[in-house]
Amino acid sequence: MAGFDVRQVLDIKAMLGEAPLWSVEHEALFWLDMRGATLNRFDPVSGKNRVWPLPVHHPGSFTFCPGGLALVTNQGVFRFDFASETFEHIGDVPLDPAVFRFNDGKADRQGRFWIGSMLLDFKQEGAGQGTYYRYEAGQWTPFIEGIRVPNGTAFSPDGTVMYRAESMDRVIIASDYDPATGTPSNPRVFATFPDGFGIPDGATVDSEGGYWVAVPFGDTGRIARFTPDGQLDFHIDLPALACTMPAFGGKDMATLFITTGRIEDVMGREHSPLGGDIFAVDTGFRGIAEAVTAI
Repeated sequence: MAGFDVRQVLDIKAMLGEAPLWSVEHEALFWLDMRGATLNRFDPVSGKNRVWPLPVHHPGSFTFCPGGLALVTNQGVFRFDFASETFEHIGDVPLDPAVFRFNDGKADRQGRFWIGSMLLDFKQEGAGQGTYYRYEAGQWTPFIEGIRVPNGTAFSPDGTVMYRAESMDRVIIASDYDPATGTPSNPRVFATFPDGFGIPDGATVDSEGGYWVAVPFGDTGRIARFTPDGQLDFHIDLPALACTMPAFGGKDMATLFITTGRIEDVMGREHSPLGGDIFAVDTGFRGIAEAVTAI
């Protein structure tokens, strides 16, 4: 769609850029290279990117916690301390790391962290065997089973709607969500993608309730915005096929940052010249600061 200036803000060629979260405290974008097994902090003012090697492979996602962030991997939960810039193993996870890994996750408005698991071999035939878990204060609670490829986790501004996507089914699901108990209910189809449009990946929500989702592997990569009633509002084409997740940040949370990867081979496609870089778009919308998770 015309009318948006998509800027390349970090030329890094990450293997699989993912899970961007804006830190208001640090005025920086934290993100993962999942295949490169690194944690990154990008400062859009200076253009500099700090890199920390992860202690394990197969990272899933992370959430901010007091004084740092909590990274969930299939080998356990690790706390990264902002002051010492070190990782510490702080807890186990409820899955077999030889079979499963974690993928997409996001904290609700109260700071409870939701993350979905999936098979290491996600192309394996059959019903989904992954689970959506809720993590809070070191406790894991399984909620949604039969997950194949969890993605698109996000929450409405008032915290009463939980979104998630099943990527390979090209469907986004919305559920009622009780902010007091952290319980989803009444799942229903929020949106479906037609053939050729792409598949839903990571997502975020703006302050007006719009749902923004990365859509890789269509005729191009794009970011799509859906209104709260599930209607496609517009989409923004990107110069990278394998876009992975958007996140609002920057001054006044008014810039949409987008991570991408170099994983076109997974879908039998050629690599995009700018794949793995980070892009930014001024959309006219604003995001919501991330909640902090108690660990």
